Amino acid sequence: PRVVAPVIEHRTGHERKFAMPERCPICNTIVVRTIGVAMSSCPNTACPAQLYELLKHFVSKGGMDIEGMGEKLCAALLDASLIEDIADVYFITRDDLIKLDHMADISTDNIINAIYKSKERPLARVIFALGILHVGSETAEILTSHFGDIIPLARAPEEELVTIPGIG
Repeated sequence: PRVVAPVIEHRTGHERKFAMPERCPICNTIVVRTIGVAMSSCPNTACPAQLYELLKHFVSKGGMDIEGMGEKLCAALLDASLIEDIADVYFITRDDLIKLDHMADISTDNIINAIYKSKERPLARVIFALGILHVGSETAEILTSHFGDIIPLARAPEEELVTIPGIG
């Protein structure tokens, strides 16, 4: 078995003490830490890094499962200003995609077809894909079972939501 030397033995004396950034390195918004939460985060919902992560989650296998839309394509779509909101995924055209680097006819057609197929996902997957804080796949299933449709869910007041078994 390989023996790993203690960390102290690898120190050079030039190490710097870690300090949590006070500002988001992407959008420069002041970082916040909610009491009782272990991590700090950027509260700016318009932060490009947040949109990138939300888009990756939205198109992921567990989300809307848009095959072919990986990290690189998500970044390219954002860089080309083709997506400013995750709903913009459904307004991407073949002409938009074909103009991007490394996009050929077949891959472009496959992605357009995958976007079209994603419109058939069940409501629970849509709710999960939206990336709502603390709404995982199980919570999305509970909400779907209770409301049955997105409209009553969207209109539900907090008082109703907290009475649903399994919702905190």
